[in-house]
Amino acid sequence: MPTMLLATPSMTAQLPAKYGVALTGSDWVGLPLRIGHVPESGRFEALSNESDAVLVWTGGPSHVHICFADPTSGEVREHSFERLSGMMDLLPRRTRLHSVEWRGRPSVCTAVNFPEASMLALCSSPSPGLVPERGPQFGLVDAHVVDLVLRLQAQAEGQEYLGAVYVQSLSLALASYLSARYGAGAKAESSLRSTSLSISQRTRIEKFVDSELSSNFGLVDLAGMAGYSPDHFSRLFKHAFRQTPYQYVLSRRIERAMAMLRDERLSIAEIALACGFSNQGHLTTAFKRRTGMTPGAYRKR
Repeated sequence: MPTMLLATPSMTAQLPAKYGVALTGSDWVGLPLRIGHVPESGRFEALSNESDAVLVWTGGPSHVHICFADPTSGEVREHSFERLSGMMDLLPRRTRLHSVEWRGRPSVCTAVNFPEASMLALCSSPSPGLVPERGPQFGLVDAHVVDLVLRLQAQAEGQEYLGAVYVQSLSLALASYLSARYGAGAKAESSLRSTSLSISQRTRIEKFVDSELSSNFGLVDLAGMAGYSPDHFSRLFKHAFRQTPYQYVLSRRIERAMAMLRDERLSIAEIALACGFSNQGHLTTAFKRRTGMTPGAYRKR
């Protein structure tokens, strides 16, 4: 049971490493992820997590029985359910699981942690994240959360990596959605002061993007220039530019590539790197989606 992915360091040392490995390291710009490969049956005891976490499950099905501490009274509660592929568990910070037992078919768990510092940096809500007093929730179905988590996993595993802006946008979307739908962020969200990006802020952002297209800057960098949290900045940006920060940056990179393709002395691989794409294949995929043709075909035209 990969709930142990969220265990304290002392617990982690007692658990088989094959059940949970880090997908992300110190150079990762999004929320930290781990992955666990779970066998047909087993049991773990005395598990805990110090930060909010969401677990997304694929595979199974499995019958699961969990004993956990009530977050307010400390009394032991029990919960049994049938876990199916595509379900998720929500574990607020300081969740204490006395025991977890399961039996069924093998499954895979992708765990996303939400460190408090990351939540405060990403979300403008004064109390972002899940609510510990509500306790853990198991076997939930939310296609939006599952889609965001699996997209983050694909980026962490290097499947068609789309850059820091995209990774941070996914992390922001996931953190904001969980806080608003399952946490304490809904009421705080409605009290945000109404504002907009000024002309000078927009101009400064445009110049920065154009000058840094070849670098792997992120959403946090753009938000910092305007002095807003990433989630509030994203809303202001979309209102001002009629597209998300990721879509805007990608558009500018494609436009830069189109201009550079006119110079046949430059290879497509050189152009890809100069425009901020990880490699030629990344440029080709993005370029074709946007224009309907490959960079090579566009150059011939």
